[in-house]
Amino acid sequence: MKGARRVAGALGLALGALILAGPAPNVIDEKPLPALGAELGAFPEGPMKALADQACLHCHSADMVRQQRLTEKQWTAEVNKMAGWGAAVPEEERAALVAYLVEHFGPGNDSFRPVEARPVGK
Repeated sequence: MKGARRVAGALGLALGALILAGPAPNVIDEKPLPALGAELGAFPEGPMKALADQACLHCHSADMVRQQRLTEKQWTAEVNKMAGWGAAVPEEERAALVAYLVEHFGPGNDSFRPVEARPVGK
């Protein structure tokens, strides 16, 4: 029992020291950053861009898709899954959409660079 009290006491002292020390210094670079949720990217031009915009952007940002590196089989599964969840992708256009996604966001996709964002209101 004494051991447990000693541990609790030590934790209390450590917590008190942290509180008295105050917040950590702000090490964030103060360069202007886009607000969280800002539209940062768009789909590349191509014959299926309009369909990708219509089908994907109701629920996802273009950046969510642009960061992918999926194979044709994986994109086919994703498109079919999203269509099953309500994405407006006509059956007869799915193969063309998958080809567009593989071309731009396939395993060789190394063009996506994440963007630092700031909290809304800051």
